[in-house]
Amino acid sequence: MSAAELEIGSGQRGKPPDVGAVRVALFGGFGIGNFGNDASLEATADYLRAEYPHIVLCSICSAPQAAADKFGLPTYATGGAPSGLLRLVDIALLRVPRTIWNWLYAFRILKRVDVMLVAGTGVFDDYRDSPFGWPSRLLRWSLAARLSGVRLVFLSVGAGPIVNPISRLLMKASARLAQHRSYRDADSRAFMQSIGMDESRSTVLPDLAFLLPSPEARRPAGAPLTVGVGVMNYRGWRDSDAAFDAYVAVHVRLIQWIEAKGYRARILIGQTPVDLKAVRAIEGRVGHTLMKPGDAELNSFQDAMAAAAETDVVVASRYHVQIAALKAGRPLISLSYAPKNDSLLAEAGLGEFVQPIEQVDFDRLTGQIETLLKERDRYSALVRARVADMEARLEGAIRDLDLLAPRG
Repeated sequence: MSAAELEIGSGQRGKPPDVGAVRVALFGGFGIGNFGNDASLEATADYLRAEYPHIVLCSICSAPQAAADKFGLPTYATGGAPSGLLRLVDIALLRVPRTIWNWLYAFRILKRVDVMLVAGTGVFDDYRDSPFGWPSRLLRWSLAARLSGVRLVFLSVGAGPIVNPISRLLMKASARLAQHRSYRDADSRAFMQSIGMDESRSTVLPDLAFLLPSPEARRPAGAPLTVGVGVMNYRGWRDSDAAFDAYVAVHVRLIQWIEAKGYRARILIGQTPVDLKAVRAIEGRVGHTLMKPGDAELNSFQDAMAAAAETDVVVASRYHVQIAALKAGRPLISLSYAPKNDSLLAEAGLGEFVQPIEQVDFDRLTGQIETLLKERDRYSALVRARVADMEARLEGAIRDLDLLAPRG
């Protein structure tokens, strides 16, 4: 892959920065179709532009073309691999040329940057990855930033689990290089402490997606009671067919119960196209289409919030679909796959409405839905108040961090 393919210009490229402007690179797994990751990028960029009018932003991310098209930022790939004949040469030389090239590329990009801000997302885990994937890329860029005199900030990131011991070493090394670390939930911070990190100076902040504007209420008058059902392509931590089949079975039963009660099921997704695989599997079992043509075109966190605003209550597992529901002011039940889900609901005042995703008590689940439907006005008011508090705390904490002190 050439340097041109790794660098995607948009708008700001070639323009000299304003005098005194701070140059910030937003680093993360952006542009891959995950609504939550992209929401973190958008929320951070919008907030920094509003607070610091002279800021110069770019993004170093997993899918630079998609991120550039969506957000209008100059973007750079986190790394690349050669193609064609060069790929064969690279393999023959044990990938040493690619490794050297990626390091030189990182140093060259970081010459244009004062702050590398890792903006949200589940940075410190090795979900379906090897040490030579995300963990090694994160360390490369973190070390290159520090060696280049660039300030390194991990802002409201997620952590854990890190299963592979080599991945754990690489990610701990990355974390130690940062001048600031904050986490999006207490469990992430506790996990990093459990693997030997000193987190005495780190903080816990709400997820960065809470910086985005909340959607307007869109619940149509006279519409039937609507239960939002978040569907994800859940296969467990180790990519298990059995976990996927069990997940689909629970959601088939849930949708059949919703429809038997005379309610409407509104499908919500948080990553395209992968979540649509689970939707199609569920549709095949219930025997009819669950998503209208427009529903299948959901492709952003804003779309997920707008869809959640059409519901009365939401049952969901994917973390940022849950945040979308809370931003829409909707009472929420979590079928949790990680501690972060439970922490989020506790902070929203809904700590009693959680169940583990692989051990769902179906009778309890339907009882929880009925409770939230019956008292939805009270719970909606509670959610809105808690979300407003999270938004205020997040904005205040970021403002107080002085993140944009230029390199010294």
